[in-house]
Amino acid sequence: MLQKPRFLLQEVCKYATTGTVLLLAAIAMFPFIWMILTSFKTLAEINLIPPRLFPADWKLSNYSAAWMKPESTFSRYFLNTIVVAGLGTCIQLFVCILLAFSLTHFSYPGRDIFFTLVLVTLMIPYDVTLIPNFITIRSFPLAGGNDIFGSGGKGFYDSYMGIMLPFFADGFSIFLLRQAFKSVPGDYWAAAQVDGMHNFGYLWRVLVPIAGPTVVTAGLLSFIGKWNGVLWPLLITSRESLRPLQVGLLYFISEEGHYYHHLMAAATFTVLPIVIVYFFSSNAFSEAISSSGIKG
Repeated sequence: MLQKPRFLLQEVCKYATTGTVLLLAAIAMFPFIWMILTSFKTLAEINLIPPRLFPADWKLSNYSAAWMKPESTFSRYFLNTIVVAGLGTCIQLFVCILLAFSLTHFSYPGRDIFFTLVLVTLMIPYDVTLIPNFITIRSFPLAGGNDIFGSGGKGFYDSYMGIMLPFFADGFSIFLLRQAFKSVPGDYWAAAQVDGMHNFGYLWRVLVPIAGPTVVTAGLLSFIGKWNGVLWPLLITSRESLRPLQVGLLYFISEEGHYYHHLMAAATFTVLPIVIVYFFSSNAFSEAISSSGIKG
């Protein structure tokens, strides 16, 4: 007799939970939907009171106008962002994979101290590192006209290398990859050594494929962070031709803040690549998060 009321209560809870999640998702998605719809409106439609959700006449010309607006045009900003985010992510993954491999498969003096320092970097606020990084980039020896003591030139200031160099290693990526490599059974490592497989062969042919979802997750988080970077590229560059998309968006806010249809169009094709990248890597991301929660 008690089973039927209990079953009904479970069904009610299930539908209530689903409804709540859908409602919260709709609230979270509404600003993005409004941004996309606004990017197709005219300026007159945007200023209507009460506001109208859908545009009466879909203006694709807003995108071409936004693409050509900034001084260097958005096509140049887009190229800069692809170089910084794409190349920077590849180099960071390569460095972090090697460091995580050394922390899990080799014993050497100071290994635990080094890993502790890696964890400490996660507790340092990003803003605190801006000035030290800037001084380091400007004073980098034998770069940009600098002598061996780091003076006389500008180092890597105002260059792609200057934008990417401070982020070639990332504490969170090293930690994430270390945990993934540590969860791989040690029998694989022992079997590879018995078969005479080289250490790098084991890393790239066995370990990385097994930990593939975690590698994809680390790459995804790195790519998103670099794609959305604003403060550091703005600080380390002076030429518009080197600046990324997010800095280009500042043009619309400062110079054309009242042209909201152009601003929303620029914001839409700035966010769109991130959405596409996440769409294709979401399964690996979810698998890495779930496996990290199970294996610790």
